[in-house]
Formats: sequence, C-alpha cells, structure tokens
Amino acid sequence: MPILLGAHVLIAILCAIHALKTGRQMYWLFILFAFPGLGSVVYVVVEILPGLTESPQARAAGSAARRALDPGRELREARQQLDVARTPANLRRVGDAYLAMDRPGDALPLLQEAATGILSDDEGLLTAKARAEYGCALYDDAIATLEALKDAHPRTSMPQAHLLYARALEGAGRDVDALEQYENVSGYYPGAEARARWAMLLEKLSRGDEAAERWNEILSAARIAPKFARKAQAEWVEMARTRASRVA
Repeated sequence: MPILLGAHVLIAILCAIHALKTGRQMYWLFILFAFPGLGSVVYVVVEILPGLTESPQARAAGSAARRALDPGRELREARQQLDVARTPANLRRVGDAYLAMDRPGDALPLLQEAATGILSDDEGLLTAKARAEYGCALYDDAIATLEALKDAHPRTSMPQAHLLYARALEGAGRDVDALEQYENVSGYYPGAEARARWAMLLEKLSRGDEAAERWNEILSAARIAPKFARKAQAEWVEMARTRASRVA
C-alpha cells in the first residue's frame, strides 16, 4: 500500500508540473492532491488525452468533462478571445457559450452582430441565432432567420434547424404550419424528439387518436432499435410509453 500511495502521489506531482507549465486552472492542484490517483486519472482524461488525438470522440469527451468541472471555462476563454479581436467567429464563440449555459438573452446581441459580417450566411451561426431568438420567445424572428438559412443552403439537410423551425411556428401560434413541418422533419430526424413534439401538438389540438399513433410509432421503433439508441432516446420513449394509452 505505501508503494501504491507513493506512485499515486508521484503521478499527481507530474500532473501538477504539467498543469503549471501549460497554464491550466489552479483548481487542478487541489483536485490532484485531494484525490490522489482519481484526480490524476481525471486530469489525464480532461487535459492531456484530447491533445494527443484528433478523434471527435476524444475531443467530445474532453469537452464534456471540462464543462462538468468548470462550466464557465469556455465562456471565459471565449470572452478573452473577443477582447483581443471582435471578429464574427469570436462573437459566435461567446454566443455559443452563452447558449450552452442556457442564457439566450446574453447570446442574442452577440450573434446578431456576428450575423452582419462575413459569416452572415453561415449555417452554424444562423442556427445559433435562431436558437437564441427562440429562447427569448422571439418566434417570428427565429422563423425569419431559419427561412434565411434555408434560402442560403437549399440543398443542405439540417434536421436540427428544421425541428427548431417547427417549434418556432408552434410558438408563434401557427399550429397548422407547425404540424406540417413536424410531419416533414419526423421523416428524417435522427431520433424520436421530432415525432414526440408532433404528438404533443396533436394532443394540444385534441386530436388524440392521431397523437396515439405517433406515440406508438416511437414505441415500435424503440423495440427494434439497438440498445445504445434506446438509451439515447430514453426520455422520449418513456414519454411515449406514458402517454400512448392515455390519449388513445
């Protein structure tokens, strides 16, 4: 045991040296020495491994871990870059950070400013701007932004933006148009959310039999889906299971 503890402490010291030399946040020193062994594993996964590989999975895992440990880190770093250069890309990065923190009101003016520059027809920027507008209950503005996005990229499949468009139509009280868009996007959306939102709108319009059909379609798809897909869609599948019989 003393040898194992010594090895853990040595690894923690090496990680601490790496953290100091590379300018990592000082909270890492506390984590490394308060939790010998475990702290070093977390540090390696979050701060070292993403830099050793360019795989999307590694980057995603590192980003998720960093957000969990320090939710404000991306916003701080993004704002620092914005202070250096107020470019459309930096404006969008800060806006995206605010959206990730569920602060659409802070994101919107930055994304509006970014959308007047060289990225004015950028798919990601316009989608982020529409998300901020939707989050601020500016449904007509979100609809206009998403229609401009579609005009700028008519041949691009954008299921997330398409679903947001349907939700904005519903938010604006355009239920008939929203139903049509929910039906259209459900045909290719990667997951059950679009069909579930379609079903919920049908329920709201007292069209229970049609809503039950949509819920049962979700349950049928879940029965033949692989385990990882069922897990990813668990929220919507459970909602379908609860509501299918109730609204029939």
